[in-house]
Amino acid sequence: MVIRRRRRAENPTLEDMVSQTSEMVGQLLRENRTLKAENLRLTRELERVSHGWEEVRRLARSAPRRRSSGR
Repeated sequence: MVIRRRRRAENPTLEDMVSQTSEMVGQLLRENRTLKAENLRLTRELERVSHGWEEVRRLARSAPRRRSSGR
């Protein structure tokens, strides 16, 4: 998401700029919190999937091999 400055007045007052900045900071903090939560979720999912792949590799190494028929 791209944050765009709203055009309110040609010469905004300091109060307007402070209010706009405060709104943008609040939005950035919310987005940051959301992204951190998503990152944590993805990290956990990666760990889970990686563990699963390790298990698949372990089982594949221990599986009996078929002899090729020589075709």
